Amino acid sequence: MNRQLRLFRDGRGATPAREAELPLPDGWFCVGLGHEIRPGALLTRRLGEEDVVLARGASGVLRALRPHCPHLGAHLGVMGAVSGEEITCGFHRFAFSLDGPCLRTPYGRGVPRAALGTLHVRETGGLVLVWLGRGGAPAWEPPQIPVEGWQRPRARMYEVASHPQQMTENVIDFGHLEQLHGATLAKEPEASFDGPVCTGGFQVVRTLPRLGRVTAEYTFAVHGLGLTVIESALPFAGARTRFFALPTPVGPWRTQFRFAATATTASTGLAGALGARLLREVFYAIHAAGSLPDLPVWQYQRYRPTPRLAPGDGPIGRYRRWARQFYPADEQHPAE
Repeated sequence: MNRQLRLFRDGRGATPAREAELPLPDGWFCVGLGHEIRPGALLTRRLGEEDVVLARGASGVLRALRPHCPHLGAHLGVMGAVSGEEITCGFHRFAFSLDGPCLRTPYGRGVPRAALGTLHVRETGGLVLVWLGRGGAPAWEPPQIPVEGWQRPRARMYEVASHPQQMTENVIDFGHLEQLHGATLAKEPEASFDGPVCTGGFQVVRTLPRLGRVTAEYTFAVHGLGLTVIESALPFAGARTRFFALPTPVGPWRTQFRFAATATTASTGLAGALGARLLREVFYAIHAAGSLPDLPVWQYQRYRPTPRLAPGDGPIGRYRRWARQFYPADEQHPAE
């Protein structure tokens, strides 16, 4: 077993930091990949402190539903079945539109004024994002990430005793890139904050299998605390890679961390597709291995509201002030 996975799983006897030191944030969070749910299918995932049932109708439109039937509470992810643009609860055979309202019952009488609970869901970049928030419409929209010409994302998930803010902070913790991951930064990284988005970039020199020494320019965009998109352009064949870092809260101080990778090239036809797939696999392996050292850190890390920062850490203080917008005012965590 990989050393980092051993540290993550057994921690040499250490105890994970289980205290809910930060509240659940508002925002868009990934609950899976679009290709995981085909028309006519259901999929249950966790978000916050509740299950989410994903249902795709025959039209291909994806819906996110609250899990329990409004009739007598059966779990639709267990007892539901999708047909056309409807879902039927197997407990009493009540049928609902995937948009919510009850359409009919098996009794042949009046239809009750009942509707499914629905959640805001978006598909972008091959990801399925669901809004976690305290009532009302989403405060902002996720980016439209193009998929034309890109390989289907390949992903992996770990469940960690941590919080999305703590995990997303890694993106601008430039000091840990060199000290924990052994990256060589070719120039001073940059970061800026505007509304719900943090953007920036850094340049890394690395040695790739069969390609030798390559200098890669990375740009990143952090959308809230749940969606980080890191892209790079490589100096051959119009190649570009995209990496997603996707922490999703599933309970107090409990987060499912997904990472996903995809790639594209300027080449067309079968050769271009095969080249892009190979490139995706290479960068998936690189990022899969590169993400492992973070897992034991997150699993056993204690949140420090007043960290003793040093020059070279990166703009962690600015990041934390930016992150406050994703919490209700009455749930603000201690100021840094």
